[in-house]
Amino acid sequence: MQHLELPFLTTITRVEVSEDLKYAKVWISVLPAGEENEKQILATLKENIYDLQGGLNRKMETKITPRISFAVDHSGEYASHISDLIKKTHEEE
Repeated sequence: MQHLELPFLTTITRVEVSEDLKYAKVWISVLPAGEENEKQILATLKENIYDLQGGLNRKMETKITPRISFAVDHSGEYASHISDLIKKTHEEE
């Protein structure tokens, strides 16, 4: 697969593949978090989507290779927020 330099730490958190294997949504997290950083990463991935898809097509040995798309996963931020709220509640008791 192609090596892609990204300006921020970017991690694949999960991949959802459609039942017919035609589509795959790749969920990513970006550190440091922030809307501008996420937009920059998504723009970089979009600019390189043909190379990334081509690399996947060459690596896969299946009849169908999913068409990939990217989305930002905010579940880590949400979990951290909930944890902070719970911690704050316990401190107030």
